[in-house]
Amino acid sequence: MRYGHVLAALWLGLSPAAAAETDPPLAPLPRNLIEAGVLAAPDQTPLDLETALQWTLSSNPDLVALRQNLCVSWAAVTVAKKFPMSLNPTVSVDVRPWTFERDTGGGARQLDTQITVSWLQPIELGHRRFRRSAIAQAAYTETQWNIVQAELLALVQTYRLHQTATYRREKLRVAQQLAEFNVHLLEVVRRQVEAAQFSPADLVLAEVENQSMVQRLQTAQQEYLDALTELRKQIGLPQYARSAVPAGELKLPDGVPPADEERLAEIALASHPEINAARARAAASHAAWRLARAERIPVPSVGPVYESDESGTTFYGLAVSTPVPLLNSGRTLVYQQEMQHSRDLVALEQVRIRTIARVAASLVKWNQTKDLVAKVYASTEAIQGEAKKMERLYSAGQTDLLKLLQVRQRLIEAENARLDLAWQATQAYADVLAAVGAAPLLASVPPEAQDLESPGRE
Repeated sequence: MRYGHVLAALWLGLSPAAAAETDPPLAPLPRNLIEAGVLAAPDQTPLDLETALQWTLSSNPDLVALRQNLCVSWAAVTVAKKFPMSLNPTVSVDVRPWTFERDTGGGARQLDTQITVSWLQPIELGHRRFRRSAIAQAAYTETQWNIVQAELLALVQTYRLHQTATYRREKLRVAQQLAEFNVHLLEVVRRQVEAAQFSPADLVLAEVENQSMVQRLQTAQQEYLDALTELRKQIGLPQYARSAVPAGELKLPDGVPPADEERLAEIALASHPEINAARARAAASHAAWRLARAERIPVPSVGPVYESDESGTTFYGLAVSTPVPLLNSGRTLVYQQEMQHSRDLVALEQVRIRTIARVAASLVKWNQTKDLVAKVYASTEAIQGEAKKMERLYSAGQTDLLKLLQVRQRLIEAENARLDLAWQATQAYADVLAAVGAAPLLASVPPEAQDLESPGRE
């Protein structure tokens, strides 16, 4: 709602006498109050919601840094698919060219060179490599979902901050219009007091109202600047950190899905990144548990052996070596991994329960807030109609300035209440998006921004 028609009526028709005379130009608000580098800066960059979301995905420093974990995790998968270095064969060569035998006559006689060569190949049992690959793959999947979760939170936070900045901009605009009204009202009242049409008490009342509005305007400016600062930091583009301002109106979201709690809960349980990350974490701990069980199986080494002794005798054979798990059988490690897997299963179930609770709670808030918005919009229109009646009564000289100010104040309060509730509705919608998985927001992002497939490094 705009107050242009209200202000024009009040500026030009405060009383029959004031309307009849030709008034000099009214003094404008001070530059630091009307402009303040906020609403009328020449270097502003309008930023609509869709652009803000895209810039957040592409430029938010936290997201850019977090995405680097994907390549590292994929490299870990590639490493896990290879044979570990512990399975490399062991070659042992023992050459003793200086072998001497004591001679009975005193002295020593040199014998042939003694040579021993063995080739031992460790044999891994228990599907260790498969378990390690499963752990790395689950960790990679968890990394993917953690990135999606971070992008989800960043998108929702950008949506919140963009709507908050828009809300603060509209609050500042209302405050600015009211301040302009008070300045013009003060000038008119001053002229009418000089003409003995109003009492000095009316001038004092107008002065107090004007000073009070100046303070509220300054507070609204600071709140708008704070909201702009948070939005600019969230996007993370230095070139727009001083100029980006929200574009568009503060209104209820378009294309809201049907508010079916059961359906939204099913969507959240199936696709929410937090649940999928917890599921991948449980899969990794299960693979680690099975790997710990496999580690209890000793790794034998088998290979051929060649030996030639000092007398020239040659030996060919097969050597087998294996560790003996006497000092540490690995049972405690198996127990530890089993407990970690149980912990991750409990955590997964609790994430599911928390998600269902969030969907239910946020949906109730959204439905109630949406219904209240319609009621407040209707009541605001009714108050606006009554304010017009009071303006006509004042112009006809049938009421006094105090009553006009009271009605005008109620109109401003109604407009502020409408803005407050509209902002609360956007925040409730953000809660629904965060609880369900933000499918409507993610759908507005280009597909390449959401691609989380493997980097292709084999």
